[in-house]
Amino acid sequence: MFPFIVVGLFTGAVYALAAMGLVLTYKTSGIFNFAYGAIAMICAFTFSELRDTLGLSQWYSLPIVLIVVAPVIGVAMERLFRPLTSVPAEIQIVVTLGVLAFFQALEPIIYGGQARALPSIFPTSTFRIGTLRVGYDELATLLLTIGLGLGLWLLLRRTKFGMATRAVVDNRDLSALAGVRSESVSRVAWVISCVFAGLVGILLSPGEGLDRYSLVLLVIYAFAPAVLGKLVSLPLAFLGGIVMGVVLSVLTKYDSNATVADIRLAFPYAALFVLLVAYGGRLKEVRSSFRPLRSPPPRPISGSSFVTGIVLLIAALILPSLVSGPQLSDVTLGVIFAAIGLTLVVLTGWAGQISLAQFSFVGIGAFTVGHLGGAHGAGFFPAALLGVLIAIPVGLLVGLPSLRLSGLYLALATMAFALLMDNLVFNRPDVGGGSTGMPIHRPRLGPWNFASTTSFYYLCLGVLVVYVIGASVLRRGPIGRRLQMINDSPLAASTFGVSLTLTKLITFAACGAAAAFAGALFAAGRQFMSPSDVSFNASLELLLLVVLGGRSLVGGALVAGAVFGVQLFPIPATVEQYIPLGVALGVIGVANNPEGPIAMTVRIVKYLSAVLQRAPRPGEVAPPAQQATPHRLVDEQPSVPTPAGARV
Repeated sequence: MFPFIVVGLFTGAVYALAAMGLVLTYKTSGIFNFAYGAIAMICAFTFSELRDTLGLSQWYSLPIVLIVVAPVIGVAMERLFRPLTSVPAEIQIVVTLGVLAFFQALEPIIYGGQARALPSIFPTSTFRIGTLRVGYDELATLLLTIGLGLGLWLLLRRTKFGMATRAVVDNRDLSALAGVRSESVSRVAWVISCVFAGLVGILLSPGEGLDRYSLVLLVIYAFAPAVLGKLVSLPLAFLGGIVMGVVLSVLTKYDSNATVADIRLAFPYAALFVLLVAYGGRLKEVRSSFRPLRSPPPRPISGSSFVTGIVLLIAALILPSLVSGPQLSDVTLGVIFAAIGLTLVVLTGWAGQISLAQFSFVGIGAFTVGHLGGAHGAGFFPAALLGVLIAIPVGLLVGLPSLRLSGLYLALATMAFALLMDNLVFNRPDVGGGSTGMPIHRPRLGPWNFASTTSFYYLCLGVLVVYVIGASVLRRGPIGRRLQMINDSPLAASTFGVSLTLTKLITFAACGAAAAFAGALFAAGRQFMSPSDVSFNASLELLLLVVLGGRSLVGGALVAGAVFGVQLFPIPATVEQYIPLGVALGVIGVANNPEGPIAMTVRIVKYLSAVLQRAPRPGEVAPPAQQATPHRLVDEQPSVPTPAGARV
């Protein structure tokens, strides 16, 4: 047991370093950096490119990464998030997730997208302590981490910068009155944090391998230690990282047992979920000049919206006559994806309950029909309904943290739940088919067979139409008004008699059930499902695409489905690799607008058409719309009659 504890100290030191970087930026800027692992990944790939590909000495490559690349990323991140310090956590989360997706999409463009082996920067020879052999690289990692942690603690406790940091944390607005420049403090904190991230990537990759996905997930291991310190305590975050490494190392002793191996992989996410639930309302977000961003109120269905919907429906009905079989299958998957996205619009856009686990419900529906759908799809619909019934209590379980958590902490809780489902449920061979996955058959209902591409397309289109009509009616009814009130002001909603507990739980359960049924269709559309198809990355992609389309609009889900379907089309690889990059940049750009780019474009076009409208010619009567009183640039006083003989 003792050797595993010692090895765990070395690994835990790296997690402690990552946790301190997360805490530092959150303390000074109020931003929880979900992209921390992606920054670590980019820095590690850059180091590998300089040292192993270009042949540069590591003693030149390391300073370039840690003194140039990481600080430049830190300055860019601080500048990106500076305007977002006073917006709701929902916006901050979406932007950081967009940055994560940006770096993941950038890696294959710059470095080729292939996994690499990254040798250690320290000697790998060993020495003996009693009966235990210890590597010099492990000891150096531990000493380096302890030194950096102690140096950071002294910096924050014994210097003017530390005093300024504490002033910013205590009250960002009052610190400005005292002459403390919060922007400078945050910039330095971001630079230090990104340097830590670069070191984390370089230190973790030799043992775990270097690719754009695994390193990001490994850095998520540091989220639980950061939450242990309530995102403000560096000593507790450091201690939590050490404990995390020791526990994981001890569990590797029993890796021969498949169940224990799964528990080891899921332990960091379970610890994060338990900590969030246990802390509950005691977790406070770092906020400054909080300015809530409201989702737009429900609008009556205008004539133009109704006509647009009819035109889109007619186009969808005649589409099979214009598109060939393989492309129609891709379009069908886009239609199903839009239905899944609509559940996220209701949950996140309308109810304000951000979720990073929606594809976990898709997996429930998909694997249920995979096991019970039958060889020819005869049992598909009963199995899909069973998946819906299973998703309801699971949705209630996911919704429980929302009773005590909101914003950032709710997002972390749903992310932890999604990763738990990935590692404890879907990765089991008897559930998700293991690495080989499982085949899924198209549905059959009595005499109707939906095995053909065209018939299955019309089935999915019908389900999407039902979802759209149901969501539109819900939005404009009493339930929609309750969701709006909960999103705008939970306290005011409870004052008016709205049960927050019941409404939140029902919303999570209903959206989870709807996603499970759409997930059954998603599986039938693919005709094959594996655990990777419903992983956390899929939930992340869903959220980003819905935000890109407009997270509070029904049309936003349709845009998400369209973009997802386009990505499946046979397009050149040189073009395909830029689509995720464009989506990430689009999310970063429009995340502050809940109506998405469509509404923004419509407003811009209306404004330009009004500005560029031809002015009336002399003697020509202007249209009624132009006869309105122009906007006053200054306050005008009402006219008062001037007495005769008075000087004006």
